[in-house]
Amino acid sequence: MRYLCLHGFTGSPETFGAFQLPPGSLAPVLGGHLHTAVRGDFEDEVERLAELAAEAGCDALFGYSLGGRFALGILARFPDRFRHALVASAQAGLVSAEERRARHEADQRWVDLLRERGLTAFVDAWQALPLWASQADLPEATKRAQREQRLRHAAPGLAASLLQHGLGEMPDLRPFLGRVRTRVDLLVGARDQKFVTLAQELSTLIPDARLSVAPDAGHNLLLERPALCESLLVEGEDP
Repeated sequence: MRYLCLHGFTGSPETFGAFQLPPGSLAPVLGGHLHTAVRGDFEDEVERLAELAAEAGCDALFGYSLGGRFALGILARFPDRFRHALVASAQAGLVSAEERRARHEADQRWVDLLRERGLTAFVDAWQALPLWASQADLPEATKRAQREQRLRHAAPGLAASLLQHGLGEMPDLRPFLGRVRTRVDLLVGARDQKFVTLAQELSTLIPDARLSVAPDAGHNLLLERPALCESLLVEGEDP
């Protein structure tokens, strides 16, 4: 299989460098990251990525966090185009207007930080989030490489990603995931309790989805459990 591999927010195609991707796989830069412009809203990005997959002959998806949300968006739009999907640390969207309003406000604070104090101050604050606490024991070289990767972005691009592709801008995909015919693996870290609950919900929404919970791992499974991610991609090649 050829995977379209979609990185997370503040990540890049480098994120997938910790393991071997199947030959012919493609890892594009998401809108707002590195020097890639944001063109349109969440659904426009879903369409752009689906077109890239078609052009490259990708018949499978691998998405993490923001990239996982885009992968779910692609599956909702094209429920039987792909043979396999691995979706890590993702969710189906927000349901209520109150949830969207709260998320917009939270993302706007990050946007203000990016615009007023710049990329380094943003990365410092972003890395201090409790979401990443499980990475404390990773090798210093690994954490340093992740920070350097984040600092290669541009503040305006990340701000645009939050404003146009943030969770508050994502449609609620729940009504559409029941028609997915792709074989889906869901992956989440046991220490990422919020996303364990979200992944459990996804496993009930997507027909025959398989949920794997990585022991003693947090949100960024590409960084914390690359071998597990790779093993699930290999399994995805089985008929």
